[in-house]
Amino acid sequence: MEQDELGGLPPEGRARHAVLGVLQRARSVRTDWVDAASGLEGASDEPGWPAALARVFDELGDDAVLRSWEWGWMPREVSSALRKSLTPEAAKAGAVMMRGQLTRYSESQLSDRWNVHREELAAAVQFAGVAEAAAGEGRWDRIVLWAAVLEALEFIGALPKIPRVEPLPGTPLIAHALGVAESSREYQKIRALLAKAESTDSDAEAEAFTAKAQELIARHSINEALLAESGQEQREPEALRVVVERPYEQPKSELIAQIADANHCRSVYWPDGGFTTLIGDRADLRSVELLYHSLLVQATSAMSRVGSASAKRGGKSQTRSFRQSFLASFAMRIGERLRESADDTAREVAEETGTDLVPVMRERDQRVDARTEELFPRLKFGRSTRITNYEGHVAGLAAADAARLSAQEPIARR
Repeated sequence: MEQDELGGLPPEGRARHAVLGVLQRARSVRTDWVDAASGLEGASDEPGWPAALARVFDELGDDAVLRSWEWGWMPREVSSALRKSLTPEAAKAGAVMMRGQLTRYSESQLSDRWNVHREELAAAVQFAGVAEAAAGEGRWDRIVLWAAVLEALEFIGALPKIPRVEPLPGTPLIAHALGVAESSREYQKIRALLAKAESTDSDAEAEAFTAKAQELIARHSINEALLAESGQEQREPEALRVVVERPYEQPKSELIAQIADANHCRSVYWPDGGFTTLIGDRADLRSVELLYHSLLVQATSAMSRVGSASAKRGGKSQTRSFRQSFLASFAMRIGERLRESADDTAREVAEETGTDLVPVMRERDQRVDARTEELFPRLKFGRSTRITNYEGHVAGLAAADAARLSAQEPIARR
């Protein structure tokens, strides 16, 4: 568009042209976002120019964020990717744009998971939209904001397409029916028990709380499967993504995979995205997520305690290889013990009810496998984390053995 033609446009039209020009050039030339933002701020001395820029950024942010929703992303995953790849200012700007986009929906137009993510955004950033964030700011603060928004816009606009695991905001059919069972009485008990296990300083109390939570989880899963078998509550497998935070993402992802495998779920880890996709029954998915976060807290605490004790003896427990090996071995042993515990619980329920659970659970596993293949038709299996520190390996196994999972006798080592 020629300069004289631009002069005939209202401020917002010229602002849009200027911002799009910056983003287009950034695709082929490395861009200094602060310089670019300064140029945008100084492109006009009209009183309404900053407000016009803010409205354009809101519009472009809405478009980019909506596209990311349509391409399978949700706020938690986008926020994680922003934090791992961009500046803190850009990550915050991305959260502001996402929060702004989600304000257009009422609570009834969002599934439970979308509502949880929206609440997380509200807790993370003060403003819902760029215009709201820019209101009342001075020239330099606006330039800093414009730079962060430009950086976030370019990143969000380039996110790849991934499998969609949740209905889009505004989908008429969803309401709250497809969310996980956050409010059920069983899950209230499980969450409370795991919270107590994580907060206590007593290993004996933590073991007791975790043991009871595991028992409730296992029995709840079997009861759900029996209900589905009887036709009272037939439902298809769903998917849920869990963000894997830095550091030591690989062994943390293996911990999720081990927990998922023991609870009739499948897991697919994407390192570039920084998250694991879980596929399984709705109740099992929530159980895996709860157990992962609780066991990760226990593993991290145990790693710190063992590391401190080993350091006093002159061991090399503060190295990255020690911690990586510790978490990898912890994940491996926890997986073994969870599978043993799940088998024990299944035998107990079978004896109590006189029901052969093998075909019931096999049918659930087959549905989960089919859904996994549907979401990831070209899935490849990756390698496990290499264990390079023997001290960390042994300590991780010991910590996993200490995290007792049954209310009866501790599971013996293999």
